[in-house]
Amino acid sequence: MKAPVPVDEPQRLAALRETAILDTPPEPEFDDIAVLASEICGTPMALVSLVDAERQWFKARVGIDRTETVRDASMCAHAVAGRTLLEIDDVAGDARFADSPIVTEQGVRFYAGAPLLMQDGHAIGTVCVMDHRPRELTGDQRRALRSLARHASAHLELRRYAARVVDAADRLRELDRLKDSFLASVSHELRTPLSLIRGYLEVLLDDDADPDTARRFLAVMSRNADRLLRLIDDLLLVARLHEDGLKLESTTADLSELAYQAAVTSRPLAEHKGITVVEHTGAPIPIAGDPQRLSQAFSHLMFNAVKFTPEGGRIAVATSGEDEPTLTIMDTGVGIPRADLPFLFDRFHRSSTSDVLAAQGSGVGLTIVKAIVDAHHGTISIESELDEGTTVRVTLPRGTSCG
Repeated sequence: MKAPVPVDEPQRLAALRETAILDTPPEPEFDDIAVLASEICGTPMALVSLVDAERQWFKARVGIDRTETVRDASMCAHAVAGRTLLEIDDVAGDARFADSPIVTEQGVRFYAGAPLLMQDGHAIGTVCVMDHRPRELTGDQRRALRSLARHASAHLELRRYAARVVDAADRLRELDRLKDSFLASVSHELRTPLSLIRGYLEVLLDDDADPDTARRFLAVMSRNADRLLRLIDDLLLVARLHEDGLKLESTTADLSELAYQAAVTSRPLAEHKGITVVEHTGAPIPIAGDPQRLSQAFSHLMFNAVKFTPEGGRIAVATSGEDEPTLTIMDTGVGIPRADLPFLFDRFHRSSTSDVLAAQGSGVGLTIVKAIVDAHHGTISIESELDEGTTVRVTLPRGTSCG
């Protein structure tokens, strides 16, 4: 017979995992609990048992050589599901266990188990006792078994707390690493255009440059000034996101037009790298949103596509309004490592690809894109394979008309 599955099974298993106790070596704290349970209840067998997804594992045991059994043969699984003390005077007479190997092979005739209840109410195992003959616990023995279960639960709660502390410390160290990486990236992003502007200014101030050269220099200076302004705007936006969220000036816009403008704006930089940009935007697709913010998001996505697509590559921009308004940007770039995909929208995160390529960027671009899409109650997804390219899809709420 299959063991019962508690209604809180996913949360219960998560609580068990958080204790980080499964398959750990014996520990005196739990061994003592098993010994006391055996002595107080007068039984030859006792366990501190944890009920996992498919098995029952013994953290401490008395009178039993095995370290685990399958869950479906576990009486403790029934105690966990009931979340109260389970006592079976004669296991052989219980239809649930009469044919179980526990009875037929190990000769168990008596069982009593008190559940290990965590502070959030999830039962993850038991302190249990067993005997080879039918019997019954006294009232004092039942109270003692419940008390030992509470004692074991307290130890498990301490382990869970310790694991959380370690996890928090790891996250703090990671935040420190990200902060240092971010500061280094921003310093580089600021210093590079400023150095270029300063260098060209020094040449122009020498009064030796001819008008054509001066115009070329001024154009370069203008592009780098724009780059600085974009970086500063991004950093200010990220700061506002943290403080009071993103404010929109929502109206009805045309997704196809916004996508077309993002493609056109990125084309000069793409052509400079030898990358082809094609767009399939077609008929107007009305959406409800802030055109300025959406343009900012789409520009970030196009810049990323250009940045990570090598010479000779291709970027396709398409829109669709059949089901829900959708923007798709597909490139033939270097791709993103699978391990980086869950963290792409994290603030200041730079993928390992960015570091290998020494690519520009402060690590806030995709954070901003995600914030803008979320503020519009839309969705964004990224699919990527190394050396095969990346596909970004953005869906947005439909508007009434494009006017």
